[in-house]
Amino acid sequence: MEPDRQLLDPTASLHAALAATPPLRWPSPERDHLWLAIQDAVCTRGRAWACAMGSTTPQEVGGEDARHVELLAAMTWLVDHERDARLMDLDGLFRMLRGVAVRGKHGSARTAQADALHGMTGVAAGRPVTFAPEAVA
Repeated sequence: MEPDRQLLDPTASLHAALAATPPLRWPSPERDHLWLAIQDAVCTRGRAWACAMGSTTPQEVGGEDARHVELLAAMTWLVDHERDARLMDLDGLFRMLRGVAVRGKHGSARTAQADALHGMTGVAAGRPVTFAPEAVA
C-alpha cells in the first residue's frame, strides 16, 4: 500500500496502526495511537434525536458519548480477537470493527443511550437527564 493512502484513508491508518502495535495487552504508545485510529475510522460522528420507550419527549443521543461506547466496544473486541484481527485485510478489519462498534454485543451507542432513558417522561427536549445521588423510595 502506498504511504499517501495511509495518510488520507482512516481505514488504512487503522490497519497500519494495528500492524505497528505490539501485543495489545501491553501498554505502549502504539496502542494509544491505535485507540485514536479506531475512533477516527469506525466510530459514529454526529448526533440524533430519539424518544425513549414510554416517552414522547425526544432526547439528544450521539456525539462524544456515542463515540466512547462504540470505541470501547470495538477495542474490547479487538483485544479479545487480536490474533484473528491481525490476519484480516484492510477492508475486513474495518467492516468487523465498525459492525462491532455499532451492532455488537454492547449494541449501538445511540441505542444504548436511548434505552438508558427507557420509561422516563417529563424531561424537556434538550435538557439533560439527571439522577438523585442517593436512592429515593
